[in-house]
Amino acid sequence: MIEKTLYDITDTRGIAANQTKQFDPAGNSSDGNNYMTPGTVTSSSTNGAVVREIHTIEIIPPQNSSGVYEDLREVSLILDNHSVQHILTLPGQGDILMTPLRTQVWGGPVFTVPLGTPMWKLLTDKQPNKPLRYTCPKFSRTVGVVVSSTYGVSSQANGGTGYRIILKGYEYTPAALQLLQAAWDGTVHLQTVRRRLDQKPALAFTYPTPGPLSLVTWNAYPGGPLQQNVKINPYWKYARNAQATSPNKPYVFTDFNALAGGTGHVEDTYQDLGFEFGLNENAFILRGFGVKGVALPPGQTGAPGTPGANLARFGFMVNGNFEPEEEGQNNGIYATEGVNPAPFGSVSPYIALDNVFFRVPPLPGELLIYKDNAAPFVVDNGSPIPAFQVAIAINGVLVERS
Repeated sequence: MIEKTLYDITDTRGIAANQTKQFDPAGNSSDGNNYMTPGTVTSSSTNGAVVREIHTIEIIPPQNSSGVYEDLREVSLILDNHSVQHILTLPGQGDILMTPLRTQVWGGPVFTVPLGTPMWKLLTDKQPNKPLRYTCPKFSRTVGVVVSSTYGVSSQANGGTGYRIILKGYEYTPAALQLLQAAWDGTVHLQTVRRRLDQKPALAFTYPTPGPLSLVTWNAYPGGPLQQNVKINPYWKYARNAQATSPNKPYVFTDFNALAGGTGHVEDTYQDLGFEFGLNENAFILRGFGVKGVALPPGQTGAPGTPGANLARFGFMVNGNFEPEEEGQNNGIYATEGVNPAPFGSVSPYIALDNVFFRVPPLPGELLIYKDNAAPFVVDNGSPIPAFQVAIAINGVLVERS
């Protein structure tokens, strides 16, 4: 199998403030224009003859005439006419980009940012927990894209660069699916050292497949929009602090008060990073975790100051405990404006390069949220972090069994 381009749009017409723009499988938008990038694909439609999975989403972020990254606030997908914004909401602003163009990833030259393991690797895979790893977004017929902006994105006519969104992945024929079916194993059993010591249960179940892999059942496997009683999906989200932090107090990125958050802590439902799983069978496996001071985009005003200047620590709140426990205090990982162990998005200000980006760093350890309540947090250095000037990015796998 060789990766191919499944969808590719370029928008140089811009986005108005508080506008949402949806692109259909052929790249058409409601404004009557077609945005498919010339010389690439003309449609994402499979015509029902094959099925596809998305391995990577690559975003070239918009900049204004001064080279400042603009407010491409949220990017998501529509798989077979189903929105997946609740599990995949990506930032398109370059300062905090999670899914950059592969040639622009720091440490490259060609580093992909995969959403999961592609299904063709099943044939040689002897590792357990396949349903938790083969989570690339799947579609049987079509994929589209939806974007939004709060403060607007400049058109090329007004000096902006526009933005581009590229989906790459793999295509499978009925014969290929039949071959892969023999290697599929729906058994899940996942445990961590910490949970075992705390005598917490392992995440253990058998994924209820809808039938053998086929054109009909494809989008009901992990990553597909038509999963039924058990849903396993890639989870890629970010959030900004929608309010200023309180001095020396953990700021939790959720609106749920039960998770130590608070009303208005995040900008919208899709940026809520809280997991209230204490009393149900849902689970989240955290795989990537980043934090970044973020400049306000053109058009947004707020408190002055250097983004991230007041950041002191970050981590995950789990059942009321703010982890990990660093020596001397118990409120997360040390991080400052100049020394940040988990940056993502633009490499600036850490490295003096333009349009080069850090990937969301892998979690240095393991965290399974199951029978737990949890959410990420930051702590300031005693001076508040102004609203919208720090962002958290997480990725992993979401299991919904309730």
